[in-house]
Amino acid sequence: MGRWASQSLTRRELIRRGAIGGAAVAIAACAPAAVAPSARPSATPKRGGTLTWAQWDKNDDLDPATPTGGASLEILGNVLDTLILMDDDQKAYPLLATEWKSDPDAKRFTFTLRDDVTFHDGSRLDSSAVKRTWDRILDPKTKSTVGIGLFGPVDRIDAPDPRTVIVSFKQPYPFFPQQLWRPYLGILSPKQLDSLKPGDKVVTPIGSGPYRLSSRSADGVVTLTANADYKWGAALLRNQSAPYLDSLKFRAVAEPGTRVATLESGEYLLIDELPEPDYARLRSDARFTFVETVRRGIPLGFFVNVQRPPTNDLAVRQAMNWAVDRKNIVDKVFFGVHRPSVGPLTQGVWSYLAELENRYTFDPKKAQQVLDDAGWKQGSGPIREKGGQKLSLVLASFREPWSTIADALQSQFRDVGIDLMVQKMERGPYLDFIRSTENKHNLAASAGGGFDPDQLRERYHSSAIRVTNFANVGDPQLDAALEQGSRLPLGSAERRKAYEDAQRRLMDLVPFVSVLTQVRVEAMARRLHDLRMGPDGLNALPLSDAWLEG
Repeated sequence: MGRWASQSLTRRELIRRGAIGGAAVAIAACAPAAVAPSARPSATPKRGGTLTWAQWDKNDDLDPATPTGGASLEILGNVLDTLILMDDDQKAYPLLATEWKSDPDAKRFTFTLRDDVTFHDGSRLDSSAVKRTWDRILDPKTKSTVGIGLFGPVDRIDAPDPRTVIVSFKQPYPFFPQQLWRPYLGILSPKQLDSLKPGDKVVTPIGSGPYRLSSRSADGVVTLTANADYKWGAALLRNQSAPYLDSLKFRAVAEPGTRVATLESGEYLLIDELPEPDYARLRSDARFTFVETVRRGIPLGFFVNVQRPPTNDLAVRQAMNWAVDRKNIVDKVFFGVHRPSVGPLTQGVWSYLAELENRYTFDPKKAQQVLDDAGWKQGSGPIREKGGQKLSLVLASFREPWSTIADALQSQFRDVGIDLMVQKMERGPYLDFIRSTENKHNLAASAGGGFDPDQLRERYHSSAIRVTNFANVGDPQLDAALEQGSRLPLGSAERRKAYEDAQRRLMDLVPFVSVLTQVRVEAMARRLHDLRMGPDGLNALPLSDAWLEG
């Protein structure tokens, strides 16, 4: 604990003293080497044991329609089965669905279900369980956000017979099958669905996955126990039957130093989001192994509210992007672990445009000139003004690493005459703040994971304003490109062009300040084997393959 407190102070001091602007910090020895995407695969797995996992984020809401976030999805991905699983090459593997097909116009998808699946409460899988689970997500009383967005322009869901599910869309939506690996769309037990009224929360989800939810203790430990009857795993996993581990214990340990301490003491065998200074310190420690994965999707940084003054001024948004020294933030604040990012998508996302990374370099003189030309003039103080309004921005954040990035931006923006007021909140108040119709924020922490550019529609289409579009962008040209991309065949040249057009339009509008592509580091005791990360780099695949030696 003391060691982490010292490291955290050092990071804050670097920012406070302007070290990001040029202080010499030796980091070459800290840069991580490439690590395989799974933890030491072995041909001789052993059965038994409990995996303890300290998670980086809250896991208090386990309703698949409204989960707290990535930590909750980690749990749900082991309790609920989805219709398919997917690898990081976008290859789909049957899970609850044995096959699926699309009509030529991609407006109607037909899924055939397995006939041998039993839920943890003994009920059987049939098409009505799928329909009712998904209809619940689409019901406004459920208040789903991300989950409902995954359905795109859905029209209706039908279950014409026990093994067939048909999903119809108002417009072509060829990407739909590739949304189905996400735990948000995992299928709930029919008996549990019978017990729910519209708007009721699912507290203890009952699924058909390799583990069943056993308990949540008073101090927040969520325990899953192996489903001994499991025999329908996807071929993506080496073990398609009952998992090797007896149980999993998850606990949210949001404070990074505490999380690292639990790993070093042996209290927890696996932790998320190993802080960069600790990676530099522990990566040669023989007690531990590590899994690095690039978090694909939206770069870490901030959505910029284009409806609230003064960030409704394009020149302000442009100047902010010229003012950011991304490389120094990565190297000197995050020990060189991550990668600088400028555009709206990270590397690894289909149709990613590398050329956009050169659109904004670190050029504070350019930032100052853009502001001068737009009438934002330096007055008697350090903060610019225009028409009596100070160039002051409200940035809302709720966790790391966004809060640390915000501290860095605060210093860099001030150098060009922009006052950045950072408000750090808990998740609930943060979401209320950035979704408020009172339009309270100028910048909000960016988020979004996935390997397909359709996530841009979720984050920047006008229909998602104040739901998942926290930049509040409503641009007809951008909407048209995003809608076109969502309707075109996967992998087609036409689809690629649509999303390239969308990315270029976003760079014209700059409703964001991208800072870095995160390289997530999972740290674990050496005796844990076969942890495999999912296609977006944010969550692991179901833990059927994982096992413990000793």
